[in-house]
Amino acid sequence: MSRTLTALFDTRADAEAGRQRLLAAKVDADNIRIHDQSAVGESGYSSHDAPGLWASIKNAFLPDEDRHRYEEGIRRGGFLLTADIDSDEAGEAIRALEDVGINSVDIDERASQWTSQGWKPPAAAAATAGAAPRSVGDRGARVCSYGTRT
Repeated sequence: MSRTLTALFDTRADAEAGRQRLLAAKVDADNIRIHDQSAVGESGYSSHDAPGLWASIKNAFLPDEDRHRYEEGIRRGGFLLTADIDSDEAGEAIRALEDVGINSVDIDERASQWTSQGWKPPAAAAATAGAAPRSVGDRGARVCSYGTRT
């Protein structure tokens, strides 16, 4: 089984630093992507009919709630680092992204801040049937890992 790792950053430099850490952890460069505002569609949100940003993330069965949180982070100027990896590489890749000096965002904390400021995710952000359960690293929801179907 493969996994998709996600980590949101406030700056491109931090996302690039995360990318470099993944490369040092032997993650294939072709499987690492950084998504920014240029990848989000006009509405800023995706749907299953118009996937927008997520069309480039193959087989990444993320729950709608998380997908919309990441899209909001990008809409607000963030940079989403994604990596498609084999399950046996997940531990090392997560540790590489959680290492001291990597300034990733805790997506759960950030979404709570946005909600307190009035942000409301689309109504479709309820639990997604068939979505992979999320696992997080030791530092909370800074690096999330989702099982993918092959």
